[in-house]
Amino acid sequence: MPRANKKTTAAKVPVTLYWVSTTDHDEDWFIFAKSTRSASKFHGDYEGYGPKETAAEPILEAPDTAGPFPRHAQIDDLAALGFEILKGGDHGRSVKYGDRTFVEGHLESLVAEIDDDNSEAAGKGRPRGTKSSSFKINLN
Repeated sequence: MPRANKKTTAAKVPVTLYWVSTTDHDEDWFIFAKSTRSASKFHGDYEGYGPKETAAEPILEAPDTAGPFPRHAQIDDLAALGFEILKGGDHGRSVKYGDRTFVEGHLESLVAEIDDDNSEAAGKGRPRGTKSSSFKINLN
């Protein structure tokens, strides 16, 4: 009697979109990867940071995203996943997902926080969705 051909299917590891931040926040951006460690290492190696200078935070699973992985997310990828694009282009990109705003790089992050701090002080809330800054300035 012929043997049945049994195919072994390996468990498929889902692809996740990670927000990877650097210790100086100069190169924060999204990475598609299959693990937190992979996302953090890929971004650190690409941007020239050491092993303990990056941290990856899972944002959402992205099972229908094309590989190879890990890789940087592009604005089109984020739009397809439901992110609101606040600012595209090559520098100073910012996007919103739910009630959270993500801003590429440190200087841009500080500017967004200061804008929101000023707007909040004027009673207009935090339109860019940043967290309240510990860095307060007095422009008077």
